[in-house]
Amino acid sequence: MKAPERYRGSLFGNLSFLWDMLRDNLKLIAQLQVRKDRIMNPWEKISLSDYENHMSLASVNQLQAMNKMMKFQFETYLVTSAIVFGVAGGNGLEHVNLKKYSKIYGIDINNIYLDNVKKRYSFMGDILECKRIDLTSEPDMLPEAELVIANLVIEYVGLEAFKKGVLKTGARYVSCIIQINTDDESWVSDSPYLHSFDGLDAVHHRVDEQSLIMAMNEIGYGLLKTATTPLPNGKKLVMLDFERLIQVYRENRCLNIEK
Repeated sequence: MKAPERYRGSLFGNLSFLWDMLRDNLKLIAQLQVRKDRIMNPWEKISLSDYENHMSLASVNQLQAMNKMMKFQFETYLVTSAIVFGVAGGNGLEHVNLKKYSKIYGIDINNIYLDNVKKRYSFMGDILECKRIDLTSEPDMLPEAELVIANLVIEYVGLEAFKKGVLKTGARYVSCIIQINTDDESWVSDSPYLHSFDGLDAVHHRVDEQSLIMAMNEIGYGLLKTATTPLPNGKKLVMLDFERLIQVYRENRCLNIEK
C-alpha cells in the first residue's frame, strides 16, 4: 500500500503514515472486541410482532389487561412527568393526557421497540422521549420523573437493579405490575410464539408481592394499594403502587449516589 501524497518524501513522513495506520487499526480492533464481548440481552432478539401477538392472544390476554391497568396508572396521581420501564411497543401510552403531562420517558433495551414507539406515538411530540437503557447495568443514565411505571419488567431485571433505577429517578410514586404464575416452570404462557421467548430463562427472576414490598420498603417506599386482574390461563397480574416516605428515601438515595 502506497502512502498518501502528504506522507511522502521523508522517513518521518513514512513513519507517520505507518503510525496512523496502526492507530486506526487498533481503534477498529477495540471496537470489534467491545461488540464481541457484549452479550446481547434476550429481549434484544425477540421481535416486537412476536411479543405483541403472543401477549394479545385470547388465551393470554396480557396486552389488553395491562392496557386497562395503565389507564389507571397514568390517571391516578397528581404528577406531570412519568417514566415507563420496559415500554416495549408503547402499549398504554394512548392513555397519556397531553394536557396533564409535560414529559413521558419510554425506557427499553431494544432499539427496534423504541423506534416503533416513536412512530406510533409521534403525535405526542416532544412530550415523549425514548431512551435505550439497560436497567441492569446503566441505571445512572435514567432521567428523573415523578412517577415510575414498571409493568412485567421487574422479573427480567431483578429487585436490586430495580431499586437502583427507582432511586435514580427520584420518583414520588411507583406503580408496578407483576405476573403471578400457577407454577414456576411455565411462567411464559403457551402459544404459537412460545419459542421466541426461549432465551428469557437466563434473565428471569422470581418476584412475588411480598418480596417486592420488602424491597421497596428497603429504599423508602410504602405500599399504597394493590389490585389483581385474573388472566384466562389461571395466572394473574398484580398491580402494586408505592409512595415515597421522605426521610427513609433520602437516606437510601444518598447511599445509592455515593456508591
